[in-house]
Amino acid sequence: MPAWINIVPADLNDARVAELVEAFRTEELGSGQTDPMPRVIATVATELRDCIAFGGRTLSATENSIPPGLKDLAVGKIVRALKARLLQPLTDDERTAEALYQKRLENLRDGNWPVDDPADPEDEPPIPQQEGYFGSNDPLKF
Repeated sequence: MPAWINIVPADLNDARVAELVEAFRTEELGSGQTDPMPRVIATVATELRDCIAFGGRTLSATENSIPPGLKDLAVGKIVRALKARLLQPLTDDERTAEALYQKRLENLRDGNWPVDDPADPEDEPPIPQQEGYFGSNDPLKF
């Protein structure tokens, strides 16, 4: 069981030119606004973790951590979100990557994508899978 990881700003520097990542963090900030990157990282990590849990898998107890196999997927999503913040259009490759990201979320929600078990599992069970309508095992009959 590998330890899950937390995405840090240096991971984005590895994926993109550092000057561009710095612009994502500092350009066009409103009065009193702080660096948006930590919030975007947390949002993407939460989105991935929620889909993993919904798929019936156990999460790591480490806040905002994700399986290492999803790192590149998460970093790409974070970059796209930060680009959108600066009103930069996505390239064709980035649009393709976004479609893949959305498909991967669907696979994770359905439990159809492999996820490493965490080294430090949460004590609480994942979100239970429900059958039928509204959690019942009885289908609606008309």
